[in-house]
Amino acid sequence: MPEAVASKASSHQRSDDVVRISLTPAFKLVFLSVLSITVLSIVLSCPLALLGAASPEKSALLQACLTTWKLGFGAIIGLLGGKAL
Repeated sequence: MPEAVASKASSHQRSDDVVRISLTPAFKLVFLSVLSITVLSIVLSCPLALLGAASPEKSALLQACLTTWKLGFGAIIGLLGGKAL
């Protein structure tokens, strides 16, 4: 009888081996900031790309937006990957 209780306890412990990740307020702030800047740069770059960047200023803004969303995407992947470790 004690063996049955021990086997139930060990099987119960195996199902509880889920890793729980706690998100600090600082992580949430950084993640949401990076996410919002990334989304903003994508939203700005789409009309600039579709309408064409006739002036050098619009072309420079388009290049800045394209670079920003690429860096933001990389930062999001890095933040999520670092949090998973």
